[in-house]
Amino acid sequence: MQGIQRTVGAQVRSLRKQKGWSQDVFADRSGLHRAHIGEIERGESNVTLQTLKILADTLECRIIDLVKGL
Repeated sequence: MQGIQRTVGAQVRSLRKQKGWSQDVFADRSGLHRAHIGEIERGESNVTLQTLKILADTLECRIIDLVKGL
């Protein structure tokens, strides 16, 4: 399971950085706590579908873009 979490986290981090956003900015835009963003990006959090939707909407991408490579 952690491999999946790490893959999603790496994709979230990559897309966030492409936007030039810090974790703080991303957290403010998404409404998620900055610590939770960090956990997701490090692959430490088992993300729900609802959270994937929030991340995708904030990053202006599709959920499938967050799970590429699985």
